[in-house]
Amino acid sequence: MQRVIVTRYGPPDVMRFEEAETPEPDNGEVLVRVARAGINFADLLARMGLYPGTPKPPFVPGFEVAGTVVAVGPGVDDIAAGDRVVAGRSYGGYATHVVAPKATVSRLSDSVSFDVAAALPVNYLTAWLAVVHPGALREGETVLIHGAAGGVGIAATQLAKIRGAARIFGTASLQKHGWLREQGVEPVDRDDFRATIKAATDGRGVDLVLDPVGGDHLLQSYRCLASGGRVVSYGISAMAPGRKRSRLAQLREWWRTPRFNPLWMMGANRAVIGVHLGRYRDVKRLQQAQAQLFDWLEAGEIAPRIDSVFLGAEAAKAHQHIHDRQNIGKVLLDFD
Repeated sequence: MQRVIVTRYGPPDVMRFEEAETPEPDNGEVLVRVARAGINFADLLARMGLYPGTPKPPFVPGFEVAGTVVAVGPGVDDIAAGDRVVAGRSYGGYATHVVAPKATVSRLSDSVSFDVAAALPVNYLTAWLAVVHPGALREGETVLIHGAAGGVGIAATQLAKIRGAARIFGTASLQKHGWLREQGVEPVDRDDFRATIKAATDGRGVDLVLDPVGGDHLLQSYRCLASGGRVVSYGISAMAPGRKRSRLAQLREWWRTPRFNPLWMMGANRAVIGVHLGRYRDVKRLQQAQAQLFDWLEAGEIAPRIDSVFLGAEAAKAHQHIHDRQNIGKVLLDFD
């Protein structure tokens, strides 16, 4: 097999493409020949040593893959060699062959491409947690989605429409504003979003904010909330403003991260919700959510947008593409 490993924490060029021994599935495991692996911002943070729970180098990044089953271990009787599947991993996805726990493996219908399948799990399950539960967006409410042109942002926009959002605001770089308007999103200047939201809502604020940035940005998101509003925090990209790990940036944003006082929140009737998909322990709920997402996919109610597909050996180039904020939608690695 071939795989991408992070040799040390650092910029994209610390990743190396190498040959390795193909693993064998153990009890309750499935071996997948990977066609596509999804890239998430968490992969970039892990490569820099900034993501919680990141293993020490060398390690193989990657949380989601789509491909074909080549072997199953003992105790697996409802998935067979030859099945087209999507699978989740706790690291290890950037490879031609991946062993995954059977509980994280789902069969794909022939109508779902490997590109679409690999683009769905992490982005759409994160968006599901932020928008559906526990984010609890209701019909007629308003939402502000930061990074609305990214993978999670696009997923959240589509789920917000399904939930009946009255207005969807989204931040993105200026060159992406036209595209956001085409999606029914009201573009917001990401450098002055609080003032823009207050002006656009006559001072009321929005009912839900999705914030993957953290630091002081999270506090400003909180201040965008109307009474009864919720902010869902699911990242701290402010700690990684560039391609390299910066201790100064880490310390600065850690210092600027708000410590929310329950008395503030009670007085303002606002809530702060933290979401970390990798540490979400209700597996049954996630399985139900993924089944619902694939139902919506088949019905045409959601549609992952693929920005670009890089060869597996070009993982560093793919990471650079995301660091430079060039993508609109999901970036994938091709291991076919």
